[in-house]
Amino acid sequence: MHTSQTLISDVDEALVKRARTGSSNAFDQLVRRHQAAVRGFLCRMVSEPSLADDLAQEIFLKAWKNLSRWRGADQAGGSFRGWLFSIAVNAAHDQRRSHVRGQKRDTDWLADQDQVASQETGLAAKLDLDKVLLALSPDQRLVVALCFGAGLSHAEAAQALSMPLGTVKSHAQRGRDRALEVMRDLRPAPLGAKIDLPESKQP
Repeated sequence: MHTSQTLISDVDEALVKRARTGSSNAFDQLVRRHQAAVRGFLCRMVSEPSLADDLAQEIFLKAWKNLSRWRGADQAGGSFRGWLFSIAVNAAHDQRRSHVRGQKRDTDWLADQDQVASQETGLAAKLDLDKVLLALSPDQRLVVALCFGAGLSHAEAAQALSMPLGTVKSHAQRGRDRALEVMRDLRPAPLGAKIDLPESKQP
């Protein structure tokens, strides 16, 4: 029985095979399939939407140039989406390191995120994930952004982060629990109401 994750992977693999032969149309389809998730992840990891757009372009360009490096799911290369997000994670890390050069890694980044969030309109609509991410540890933040924000499975997040699957599952659960605590503090629910986050996707 094919799951939605399997179907996504199968379509991606077919498009990658065509793109490797030089089909720009096939790669354009890959971009359209994943650009929203990649940009959404980057917006949560960097301080400015315009910077996220620039990084997304760089990530897809790098993916296009390095398609031959993805071995394919049938050769234990993991999913294309997991491989693509490994590029996105590295790009986000590089940008953050550049931004906080000579200082403690997360101090300025968190301050910048908080300043941007305080200036945004419609913050309540984004509270459930973007604001809550600031209260999580760096590893939990990455896992939550990938699994809940970008919709990756635990296995794909593990692939993207080069992290053991069990560790990803632990960060996902603890991050989810912590996020729910923060959400309740930031936006108290009406009496009798239940605040919840969806379960992240299993491998």
